[in-house]
Amino acid sequence: MKLIKQSFEFINQTDFSLVGIKKHIERCARVSYKSEDKITDTSYEKFVNMLESRGHDRPLEFGTVYLSRTAQKEDNMAWLDKYTYSPWSKFSFGNGSTRIDGKLWNTIYVTTNYRVIVENHLEEDLKYLCEPTEYHYKRYTAHMVLDRGVMDEFRTHVGLSHLAESTRYCNYSKDKFGNEITFIKPCWCNIPEGDYGTPDYIPDRLPRMGATESGLIDALQYAEYYYFFLLSEGWTPQQARSILPLGIKSELISCGFKDAWENFFKRRDAPDAHPMAQEIAKPMHEKFNGLVYFSR
Repeated sequence: MKLIKQSFEFINQTDFSLVGIKKHIERCARVSYKSEDKITDTSYEKFVNMLESRGHDRPLEFGTVYLSRTAQKEDNMAWLDKYTYSPWSKFSFGNGSTRIDGKLWNTIYVTTNYRVIVENHLEEDLKYLCEPTEYHYKRYTAHMVLDRGVMDEFRTHVGLSHLAESTRYCNYSKDKFGNEITFIKPCWCNIPEGDYGTPDYIPDRLPRMGATESGLIDALQYAEYYYFFLLSEGWTPQQARSILPLGIKSELISCGFKDAWENFFKRRDAPDAHPMAQEIAKPMHEKFNGLVYFSR
């Protein structure tokens, strides 16, 4: 049994070609199954095709699509209708309109995601793919390692797209997980991070701690022990997970526009937020403010 602190990193998409979009989708989606080790330079195509064929559309939301289209204003406005009422799309008109040969022309800058493109059969619009400009609304992706209870609270922010590590599919008795379960250290407990072994771990080798901290370690060790026991008796991971506590380490990928993240931080980096939520949201908020300075 291992104990670690919560952590995060921003993994914003950097390649906005169709290949880059699909690679970012794969990177985010594989967190759910903890299959990042299967990523190769060419695996994105087969993986994204698999998601589409099975109707697993949520991961497609993580591929940011930036479009720009210059045309006569009337034609552009008609083209824009398909994105205007989508909650997952934002647009702007840059510097407004220009009169050319007596007709008004403008450039429309659209930010959306790959799910919007696929579900609405808008693949033809990918010819307008571009790098993000100052006129595009930006999207941001964060990868968090956190307490399961906190993760469930974070997933209530519906303005963001979320993908979570799946206890249904992950088998923590396997080598890829170190044959152990990792739990998150409560921020109010003075317990060192590290490997605490199994329930028969010699007490004298444990760090000196109070009764409540010792009780926490015992509870987590036995949760791991009986989870592995149930697996050995033929239960599947989706069955054995029933006994796992909310303190289990969970990974969450979240993506969205600036305003959705600002709403998230307003609630999770607030004085009355859950201590574990605030522990990770506060440094995330500070980092985020540096990323979005002067951007839409």
